[in-house]
Amino acid sequence: MIRQHYTASSRRAMNVIWNAAEDYDFDSPFEAFFPNGDPDYYFDLVIGLSQKWLDLRAISDFLDSLGNSSAAGEASSVLWLGLENCVYEKELPERPILSRMRKERAEAFFHYSSSLSRQQMMLTSMRVYSQEEARWSKVLGRKVHSLSPREMQEARELEFPGSLDTGQILHRMKEIAKKYFHLTAGKGDAGRRISVTGLGRKIAGAFLGSERRNIDLLVLRRGNVSGDEKGSVHLNHNIGEIHISKDPERDLAYIRSAFGECLFSEKEMRRLENFLCSGDDAGCRLWFASPALGMRAGDREGKKLQEDQLAQRRRNETYYRDNIFRIKESIRNLSAQTDTIFSSYLRALPEKSRRGKIQAEYAWQLPVFGDGKVFLAPSDTLEVTVSVDLLLDASQSRMNAQEVIASQAFIIAKSFEACHIPVRVSAFRSLRGFTVIQRLKEYGDRLFEGIFGYYAAGWNRDGLCLKALDYLLEEQSGRGLKKVLLVLTDANPNDSVPLGPQEGKRFSREYEGEDAVESTAKAVRQLRAHQVSTSAVYYGSSAHLDNVHRIYGQGYVRVLSLTQLSDAVAALLKRSLQESSSDIEGNSI
Repeated sequence: MIRQHYTASSRRAMNVIWNAAEDYDFDSPFEAFFPNGDPDYYFDLVIGLSQKWLDLRAISDFLDSLGNSSAAGEASSVLWLGLENCVYEKELPERPILSRMRKERAEAFFHYSSSLSRQQMMLTSMRVYSQEEARWSKVLGRKVHSLSPREMQEARELEFPGSLDTGQILHRMKEIAKKYFHLTAGKGDAGRRISVTGLGRKIAGAFLGSERRNIDLLVLRRGNVSGDEKGSVHLNHNIGEIHISKDPERDLAYIRSAFGECLFSEKEMRRLENFLCSGDDAGCRLWFASPALGMRAGDREGKKLQEDQLAQRRRNETYYRDNIFRIKESIRNLSAQTDTIFSSYLRALPEKSRRGKIQAEYAWQLPVFGDGKVFLAPSDTLEVTVSVDLLLDASQSRMNAQEVIASQAFIIAKSFEACHIPVRVSAFRSLRGFTVIQRLKEYGDRLFEGIFGYYAAGWNRDGLCLKALDYLLEEQSGRGLKKVLLVLTDANPNDSVPLGPQEGKRFSREYEGEDAVESTAKAVRQLRAHQVSTSAVYYGSSAHLDNVHRIYGQGYVRVLSLTQLSDAVAALLKRSLQESSSDIEGNSI
């Protein structure tokens, strides 16, 4: 029997919904979460009560019919406030505890609002925020002085009385959608809908730019939106919500303004995109940039992103200074271990010889051709060079750990360079359909300041980024060149540009979940097939441990704190190079 699988937080949310609906067979199309991913039990209760007292499927169909625009998302969010008031009044006589629960939910709204970062607040829909503020202020008996007369009128109209039935509610919802959001049911963004249109987007999935304007959501389409104990931000999107650029030139101008000129020429980029942006990544774009070191000319949105990058650079540098002693100790530790590991690996590198360990598959050449060099023995000469690429996931999901990740990258790069191992450090994220790969440090660069330009924003299309790294690393040829790729990741690939349809299917698939993990794992397999030793340093919650194992196999270590980093990376490096040596011994040189 096939069953629906839930995450832990999703299961708790569904239990509340089922209990309120008094129907454990009810397959709710909605769940409610706070901005940090915690279940919003009060609004889960509202969802269940909507199923108990009203025709939730008819209401869901109406919300779908509004389309997939940002205005539709805002309208859907505020209309749930109307539903909340209605089912509250219907249920209160049977469940008096609702009054206290409602006040606790109102207090929670102001608590979460006060904890939002400047980035999150700037991306919050003020139309939704104003109506929430009006509702929860009234519940707590507070006065609101910041709303306009029109907003106050809208707040009053959203107080759906408990006497309404589903038909009357739908009538009111249609009037509000038309009056305040200029939306008519059935005339939304139908051309962009694939199967299920979105109710809106969760602020915890916010990213900079206007590709998708995020809303402080009350209720979400069902999906994996669980947070972790670190309060990590998770990017989420709904089936049918895809990024289709209406103005490619404007998107390009935004990326150029935010990240600077591309490191490759237009001709080179055209060749790269033609080769890489196909299959799973058809419709995507690529951009290679340097870290922001100062303000550049650009449009308003681009300049805003530049300002945020520079502000984050200062926070990264402050964290480094505040933890300088621990960081230097980690560098000393990792440098010593790295020197031992690489020295051992390079000395043990085998070469063809007339004595040593026989290569069974080539033994026939001895009697047939008289070729005695069918053995492997340690080389007397050092002909191997090693290069390391350090790749940092810089999506919005890493927003709460930017300073730590920048210091982790600094420790690893500094330690390898101390052992005369050239290191290149890159960060990647996706915005407006562009996967931006930002070079924070080049091979041989003795200055490490660029690493503090690490900045988290946007989505993360891990598969495309790894394909791009593979393509560029293939161009670095040379006898005895050993290429190592270390990825600092939370193993949760997620992007707004969908995957192409599977063979025999008509519709695209969202770049998330199992499909995105498999796309990333395929890119890792390709890297390893091209003799690039690819491993991961996993810094994230337990929720995606299965993902990192599926993508990287045994080639990963989990790091829970900065003090663990040096030992964990050394162990990973040693295991990776040992496996590499075994591969060499089993093949001809």
